[in-house]
Amino acid sequence: MKFFGLRKEGKNSSAPGTKQVKQDLGFYSTAALERGLDGGFDRYSDYIFAIYHCRPDEEAGINDRREELRKLMPTKVVNIGDQFVLMGEAAFQALAAYYQALIACETLSDEYRAYASERLEQIAAAHRASQSLPIPIDLTEGQLSQDHRLEFLTCLAISNGQVRAREA
Repeated sequence: MKFFGLRKEGKNSSAPGTKQVKQDLGFYSTAALERGLDGGFDRYSDYIFAIYHCRPDEEAGINDRREELRKLMPTKVVNIGDQFVLMGEAAFQALAAYYQALIACETLSDEYRAYASERLEQIAAAHRASQSLPIPIDLTEGQLSQDHRLEFLTCLAISNGQVRAREA
């Protein structure tokens, strides 16, 4: 996780009476969110939302698919309290299903669908690479879905002052 910034309070930072306030803006990669899982629902919910853009308690096809994969491949599941993280082939299948759905969704912009296609290719390449090692490694959902380019560009935007807390 990366932290940035001291920001001045108020719209005009040079105005008399403004004061310096510490404002931490941070970026959590999906791998970092995964490492922070503690068995509690709130952190798990944030983790699932970061990957699949829905909460684990919402009615969503990806939640159903993850549950199916949990039952089909019990050796590819890491239980964390009442929640779970998929790994290896199960993680890849869940992520592939999600990104294939995004690619097929005609209500999304062409740019977003192209991004989803690119991400699916990157995830597939990472999965293939991890499985082709002399001793295969089962990457988790958070590891497979980590977008290093997104992390870089987000952190760059934060450090450039382009990402700010909303004003009340």
